[in-house]
Amino acid sequence: MANPNLQGTSVAAQPGSGEIRLVNVTKQFGNSYAVKDINLTIPHGSYCCLLGPSGCGKTTILRMIAGHETPTSGEIYIGDQMVVGKPPVERGTAMMFQSYALFPHLTIQDNVAFYLKMRGVGKEERRQRALEMLQRVQLDHLKDRMPAQLSGGQQQRVALARSLITNPKVLLLDEPLSALDEFLRLKMRGELKSLQNELGITFVHVTHTQPEAIALADMVVVMDTGRIDQADTANIIFDKPKTPYVARFMGGQNVLTGTVEKSGNGVLKLKAADGSIYETAHAASSAAAGSPLSVAVRRDRVSLKKGRGNGVNAVNSIAGIVDATEYQGSYVKVTINVASDVFVANVSDSAYFAEPVDTGDPVVANWKAEDVHVLSKVDSGVAADHGH
Repeated sequence: MANPNLQGTSVAAQPGSGEIRLVNVTKQFGNSYAVKDINLTIPHGSYCCLLGPSGCGKTTILRMIAGHETPTSGEIYIGDQMVVGKPPVERGTAMMFQSYALFPHLTIQDNVAFYLKMRGVGKEERRQRALEMLQRVQLDHLKDRMPAQLSGGQQQRVALARSLITNPKVLLLDEPLSALDEFLRLKMRGELKSLQNELGITFVHVTHTQPEAIALADMVVVMDTGRIDQADTANIIFDKPKTPYVARFMGGQNVLTGTVEKSGNGVLKLKAADGSIYETAHAASSAAAGSPLSVAVRRDRVSLKKGRGNGVNAVNSIAGIVDATEYQGSYVKVTINVASDVFVANVSDSAYFAEPVDTGDPVVANWKAEDVHVLSKVDSGVAADHGH
């Protein structure tokens, strides 16, 4: 697998490369912008997930790479080719649609062979290549069936085989798992990852589901209203988000804001509006005393104690009332009302059931200084809880 240097500058791409570069790309519909001034490099051979809520511009980017939309301004490169203005067939891309778009009147084998027929490949050759592709997705035994005779997962694999038959440099996937039930979604997630590893081509996958992006991607691009908030490896996006939006959207972090009381010697101390003190032990922030700053704490690094505390604000501690508990199997998600905000602790099942809490209970949440991560932007307000 590619281990992309996501912050690096692209070197000149090779002719057969599936590297994708978007340079100052803007797409405008009337007076509104679907995306604005997007700059992004997706390395050759990587699995990239474009992640964000509905309307953030991720599908527009996918369609512009495919050639189904034209940028209002900016350039798009695939390998060493500038592809704006080129038809989809000349881009070396293939697109798999959310609806699968299979032809109901054609057999599975003929569905997979369709793009080769459009390109003038002879009947015997295209049927043989279609059969080989069906073998790759383990559906060759169903080659004579019609799409309506297949399950949702089987239909998806046919759509995948049809997309791959032209040997694209880039496979574009638009919410490919959203129509499947949970069990099948997890199974197909594994198959997609395995197939991308085997083929070694660039996959660009649009999703609004955080666990899907984290599980699949070498590179996660988190989008918000037409712009990229952060593009990085999955573990950095989850563990070290840059902004309050990414921290909240990924669902694994609590965002806290205060005024800098002390900064230096690797220690940063904040004081919140309610008097709470937050401290981090490995701060590289140059924030000046008196300036506002936001930090994030992973939900699974928070411990809970029932009770109201001793009335004194301890460092890295927050008191509140339990608003909800959700059993998630390996952990219990405990949502706590703190002042006008919401704070979440993902407590391991063993710790929770050793000292359970319920709705309405007063609790104190604690965490370690080394689990506090400094954000690059100050939080401008409470966002909805997108977490899982």
